[in-house]
Amino acid sequence: MFDSPARREEGKDSMTLAHAAQHRPGGFRLTRRGRLVLRGVPLILSVCALTAAAVFFAGILLSPPAASADVPAAELQTITVMPGDSLWSIAQTVAPGQDPYVIVERLDQLNSLEGRAPEPGEELFLPFAA
Repeated sequence: MFDSPARREEGKDSMTLAHAAQHRPGGFRLTRRGRLVLRGVPLILSVCALTAAAVFFAGILLSPPAASADVPAAELQTITVMPGDSLWSIAQTVAPGQDPYVIVERLDQLNSLEGRAPEPGEELFLPFAA
């Protein structure tokens, strides 16, 4: 019934240790959902980073090679449009053995004419060496 002061101190120490083990100062408890979030967010971020890196490097590997300064580009020939010239007459002049429809289309695309007729004095790039 009456405990000695030494015994009370001994019981108090064991109770304090048990209490300290349950409640850490400054600590926190995570629920199951909290632990999943704590593990899942870095996992999701790393998967996104790896996917972005894979797409980036795949784009680099699959892209066509850039033009090199070591290899000279084919020199484009030009023709000056004279009064009365049309794309059709130019196509027949520069490529007499080829289909004029194809040559007119290529001239239009190469010179960004967008369907308009060339004006006299305008320089047109030819799609091949004349």
